Amino acid sequence: MSGADASFLYFETPATHMHVLGTLVVDITDNPGWSAEDLIELLQHRLDLLPPFRQKLALAMMRLHHPVWVDVPDVDVREHVSRVSCPAPGTMVELAREVASFASKKLDRSRPLWECLVVEDLADHRAAIVIKVHHCAVDGVGAARILSAIFDLLPEGRTEAELLGAKQEARALQRPEPSVVDVAVHTATGLATRPWHTARVGISAAKALTGIIGRRVGDADTSGGALPLTAPRAPFNGAITPGRTVAYVDVALDDVKAIKSAVGGTFNDAVTAITGGALRTYLLKRDELPDSSLIAVIPVSTRGDETDIAANRTSAMFTSLGTDVADPVERLKVVHQANKVAKGDQQALGPDLVARVSEAAPPNTTAALARLYSMLRFANLHPVVHNLVLSNVAGPPFQIYVAGAKVDGIFPLGPVMEGPGLNITVVSYRDRVGFGLIACSDRLPDLDDLAAEFPVAVEEMLLAVR
Repeated sequence: MSGADASFLYFETPATHMHVLGTLVVDITDNPGWSAEDLIELLQHRLDLLPPFRQKLALAMMRLHHPVWVDVPDVDVREHVSRVSCPAPGTMVELAREVASFASKKLDRSRPLWECLVVEDLADHRAAIVIKVHHCAVDGVGAARILSAIFDLLPEGRTEAELLGAKQEARALQRPEPSVVDVAVHTATGLATRPWHTARVGISAAKALTGIIGRRVGDADTSGGALPLTAPRAPFNGAITPGRTVAYVDVALDDVKAIKSAVGGTFNDAVTAITGGALRTYLLKRDELPDSSLIAVIPVSTRGDETDIAANRTSAMFTSLGTDVADPVERLKVVHQANKVAKGDQQALGPDLVARVSEAAPPNTTAALARLYSMLRFANLHPVVHNLVLSNVAGPPFQIYVAGAKVDGIFPLGPVMEGPGLNITVVSYRDRVGFGLIACSDRLPDLDDLAAEFPVAVEEMLLAVR
């Protein structure tokens, strides 16, 4: 396991749960007998294609180095899947409450780090499949690739012949249980190379920081860029508790594309500006809008052509949400400029600096500091680093099925961190864009109200750009 992956284990505390979730809303009108048993059968049959579903952690000696993944030869999918009936009237609001309860519980580290919840009896002949996987095993793109292993293009699924090649390739990569000698060598290697890693990372970080400062000072085109530790404090910022609240909303993909095209920007520009508009209205109604703009951290995939569907290959960039700008078109322009500067800063850092910093971090010290930070509620004391995490992943533009059920909507959910207290994750699917919102329930108990502002923000921006 890389340091970047393992860091999500070290940063986990009783209040900070480092798992990601995906909610699949399925239409079972044409398959009224569909149940959790269909999903269990599918997952058991395709377990070879799902590495995080069939692997568990093996710790280094005295936890002095990062853990390793080992295959579990006899995973019983049934032990990882639970089912509940959605309370009436079975809308997305009731579904979100069930998912919030599911998201509020940490994964058991003694077995493969995933669980699945099937929520039955949704309105309009629908059900939901909620998959929870630890972030140490997947990032956003990796999660999408894992889900692609269980998706089908036809209700009848794929034949064994179609799956054979992928299964054989996956079996060739299986990892056996390490011996005591293997663990000892792994630990010793990590300890011996850590000083070298630390020195290299220090030099690289100094060079990158110098380059960013020089770029910001010497280039007029870098105006409008966001900086960490300059964010205003919002009501949902600070120390968090274990409870979670969840909300879902979706908007038309064509509307987001129209907003994107208005200033020649990107899909990410449009999503960021829409989020800024929704947050601005939400905070204005409560008389809690800060004078300066909220700042978001946006994860950036650094994946190349590697085929590994698991693990984390991400960096991050800080950007402005333009919440201090009333005019929607001007806000979009501000966001476009901020994202351009942020992307330049992120490229100056390099694609692997964050990963190399994580590789050099000592496991026990990092985990102890994370627990101390949470226990002493330090996030309430220092300046706000950033206000929220905002990420988006491209989903399939075509109809997909899972276990014979038609997928109607996809809504991802990321982890909630100490400090930001709010995570918004976005995915496009067919002709819709789904927003998954998750927050600390004590920090943002009325998350439904914030979610309701997203369609309003889209409509406001469309009227302005037209």
